[in-house]
Amino acid sequence: MTEKPGISLLEKFSILYLLFMAIYIIYLYYSPVIDVLSGKEFKPQDFIVNLTIVIIGLCALWGGITLAKRTIAMEQLIDIGFENGVYNRLEPVLEEIAGTQVVINKMDERLNNMNINLDRLKRRSIELKIPGTEPAFGIDIAAQISRFLRLIILINITLVTFIFLLNFTDSYTPFVLTMLYVLWWLEITYEYTLWEKSSAYYWVFFPILTIPITTILGDIMYGSGILFGSMGILLALYVSAYYTWSKYIIEGILPFDLNKPINRIPSDNTISSHFFSSRTYFIQHYYKYGKFLTNVSIIFAFFLILQLFSVNIYYIKFLPKFSLDQFVFLGIFSIIFYILGVKLKHKKKEKEAETI
Repeated sequence: MTEKPGISLLEKFSILYLLFMAIYIIYLYYSPVIDVLSGKEFKPQDFIVNLTIVIIGLCALWGGITLAKRTIAMEQLIDIGFENGVYNRLEPVLEEIAGTQVVINKMDERLNNMNINLDRLKRRSIELKIPGTEPAFGIDIAAQISRFLRLIILINITLVTFIFLLNFTDSYTPFVLTMLYVLWWLEITYEYTLWEKSSAYYWVFFPILTIPITTILGDIMYGSGILFGSMGILLALYVSAYYTWSKYIIEGILPFDLNKPINRIPSDNTISSHFFSSRTYFIQHYYKYGKFLTNVSIIFAFFLILQLFSVNIYYIKFLPKFSLDQFVFLGIFSIIFYILGVKLKHKKKEKEAETI
């Protein structure tokens, strides 16, 4: 197994830390220097100290940017050298192996789905023993009532939560809304016994990563009324989509017997022919998702820097004001998105290197 050399995560974090400290130093001592240059009274000794620190910050910023550019160029050279030196020679063999593995994975996934569906039918049925006749099976009424009660309780919890948050919006709002998505995911996953399917966990990771930051930005820009209305609609769409996907994966049919009219469509245009494993699709697009998350983290970091200058130095009218908790949450999610983006961008090539 050939291990491809690369830049470690600690080295990347060190570069980010250097850039952050340089910007922070410039931010602290930039305003006094500007005040002096604008004609205000000053002490020569203080001006020299502030100007020196600003110059040091600018040098550190320039050095950090240069180091980041060289690091990116080095990683690109490593990737190109790896592909030209090793990967291109084995690419035909790897493609054939990958194609065979995809077919095997699809067959294995389909068999697992059939087994899960059979287990669900056993759990939802009960054996009826009538003297003088062969055993028969019927619907387990108690299990159906329990399932119905779970849905009623979950719907009531959702409504009460939205009403409470609409009247008492606070810093805990993003986490409470995220927990609603997680609760509905748990209910549908339990109903269709999807605990062992890795693709089901993508459905819960997506709201965990997006709902908190979306809630913070929506509250800042549009207010609580529009925010909770939009979140209610998004929750309904999320539950419907996940339920439809789960039913199709396990039972092979769509809700409300939609598969019957779809089957009447000519086979060349059948919608189901365009469905394939979400896990396979996600793996094939690691780099695309990683690049998207990295760009989002950079945009968030840019807004944070603008917010610092807007609050303490200038007043930028078009920029909404962040509270302290919103500022902290946005910074945390910027770091999380960047780390995930970097990991996903290199995930596919690392797996190819491990295969070799």
